[in-house]
Amino acid sequence: MHTSRCLLLPVAIALGVAALAQSSLVVPAAYATSDAVSYLWIPGASRDVRQQTLIGASHLTSLVGRALTALELRRTAANEIYQGGVAQLTVSLSTPPNTPLSCSQAFAANIGCNSLQVFSGTVTLPTSPPETGPAVGWTPANIVRIVFQTPFTYLGGTLCVDVIGHAVAGQNADWWMADAEFEDISGATLEIGQGCGAYGGAQHRWSHVAQRSLLPGAYARFWADGPQYSVGLALFGASGCAIPLPLLGLPAPGCNLYLSTLDAVMLAVFEPEPAPVPASSGGIAEVRIQIPSSPAVLGFTLTTQWLEWSQLAVSNAIQWTIASAIPALDMAVVEGHATELTGEVAAHMAHVMRFEFQ
Repeated sequence: MHTSRCLLLPVAIALGVAALAQSSLVVPAAYATSDAVSYLWIPGASRDVRQQTLIGASHLTSLVGRALTALELRRTAANEIYQGGVAQLTVSLSTPPNTPLSCSQAFAANIGCNSLQVFSGTVTLPTSPPETGPAVGWTPANIVRIVFQTPFTYLGGTLCVDVIGHAVAGQNADWWMADAEFEDISGATLEIGQGCGAYGGAQHRWSHVAQRSLLPGAYARFWADGPQYSVGLALFGASGCAIPLPLLGLPAPGCNLYLSTLDAVMLAVFEPEPAPVPASSGGIAEVRIQIPSSPAVLGFTLTTQWLEWSQLAVSNAIQWTIASAIPALDMAVVEGHATELTGEVAAHMAHVMRFEFQ
């Protein structure tokens, strides 16, 4: 019996070590070994950036109850050398109330009450030789590796990976792009008529809509060019025949309204663009509308036209249509400057990430 116990002891120790061994999971799993179709910045590689990646529970079932101990980002496939550098990162994990398709522009709103800072310090972006794909390995020359100083136990739900990156002077990696998945879905736009006033060139096209923002779960982006600090009114309605503004009681000959209904009005100020853009270039007024992640909005169409108050000028009108599909990636990215409170939401793309866990 004594001999049997002695023989079993090494086996028990080996099993215990195996139980504590690191395992890994790549999300999305389809790109565990192969390159995805797009790429994204790494915060702090060349500029101060904050990125929140919201990962849906569908990707993480094997991590429930596990302690996450490290995160890796892999370079994207490209026939070029990526010169290395250093970035200053702070990484926090949490399980927020928002899903990827209901995430907020406000960084704070995407952070769960169990937020835990898992890393703070410098990380190395290695000099990486050309990798043409389609297979790209998780080798030291291909990855940015962040070993958590404090493990995070994942208990289910959406996972928010919140990375605040600051560039390190003189050690920038100016072009080190990490692999990312991208769903090629988009809304559609159609320009109607032309505007009037001092902006937008000969056709006075100073109203714009971002097609890639016309997705369920995203924030539709509408913006216009105009005089700095003037007030703009974004008018929303159904498109219609040209109505001269003088017929509506506005002294603006040669200007036409292209809306048959007026369903909503949103106000915005034409704010100056940051330097080095010259002050003479005017300002930008912008409004955002969060699109629900519901099948009911698929293919929904409306038209937007701007009224700039100081000139009593109207822009070209743009008829826009929400995409015909809901993003299925179940991941989203919110990206902005490291010190700002809000960022841009991309409901159809995200980094390819590898988590180590015990």
